[in-house]
Amino acid sequence: MGKAETLGTVARVIALLRTLAENNHNLTLSDIAAKLGLAPSTTHRLVALLASEGLIARNPATKTYYCAAEFVRIASLVKHTSSITDLAQPLLDHLVGRFNETTLLCLYLEKQRRYTIVSVLHGTELLRYDVKENIPLEMAWGATARSILAYLPPPDVDAILSGASAAATGERADPETIKAELAAIRRRGYAITFGQRVPGSIGIGAPVFEATGNVVGSLCLTIPRERFSSERESEYGKALMEQAAKLSESLGYSGANPRVSSTAV
Repeated sequence: MGKAETLGTVARVIALLRTLAENNHNLTLSDIAAKLGLAPSTTHRLVALLASEGLIARNPATKTYYCAAEFVRIASLVKHTSSITDLAQPLLDHLVGRFNETTLLCLYLEKQRRYTIVSVLHGTELLRYDVKENIPLEMAWGATARSILAYLPPPDVDAILSGASAAATGERADPETIKAELAAIRRRGYAITFGQRVPGSIGIGAPVFEATGNVVGSLCLTIPRERFSSERESEYGKALMEQAAKLSESLGYSGANPRVSSTAV
C-alpha cells in the first residue's frame, strides 16, 4: 500500500469513527456510506477493519453500527489523562499573543453554585491584576461569572441571585435586571462587565460547553479601563467566542444549541 493510499485510509477511518460518535452510534452501512460519500464496498472494508480491532460492532437486530468496547476504553484513557486546562492552554496562549492582556479559564462548581479560576496567563503589560486561582467565587458579578450564569437552569440562577452580595461597584443584585442582561449575553454570545468584580477592570467572557450541551466554564479577558478600547469590544468578543468554541469542541460539544434557551430566564 502506497503512502497516499495509507493516508487516505487513515483519514477515512477517522471520519467513520467521528461520524458514528456524532450520530449516537446508530447508523447502518448505507447510512455511513452516504454520510462519508464512499462506495458501499469501500465502506464495508473500513467497517470490517475497525470491527476486527474491536473499535466498532454491529447490532444484529437493528443492523446498525456503534463504537465498541475498545474504542470506549481508549477514549476513557484519553479523557482521564487530558485535563481541560491542558486543552485550553494553547487557546489562552493565542489570546494573550493577540491582545497582550490577562486571559483566564474559569470552571463552574455545580454543587457549590460558584465558579473558580483554574488557569491564568498574563501579557507583558506591567499594569495587571493579581488573580487568585482555585478559590470558589460568587456567580452574580463579572464577565467571568456572567458568561456561565447566562446558561444555567433557571432554578440555579434564582438561587444564585437570591444569595448574591453587592458588586465591587456597590450595585445590588436585582434579579429582573440581571436576567435581562443574561438574555442579552445569550443573544450576543459573550458577556462584558465594567468593574463589577475588580474595580477599574473590564471583563469579557465567552461560555464553554461540554458534550451534553451544559455550560462548564468560560474563557475571559481582563483589561484595565485605561487600556480598554470600546471600538475593539466586538473584536475581543469574537476572538473569545472562537477560542471558547474550539475548547467546547474538544470537550465533545457538537455546536448545537446549548441546554438553556434564550427564553429560559
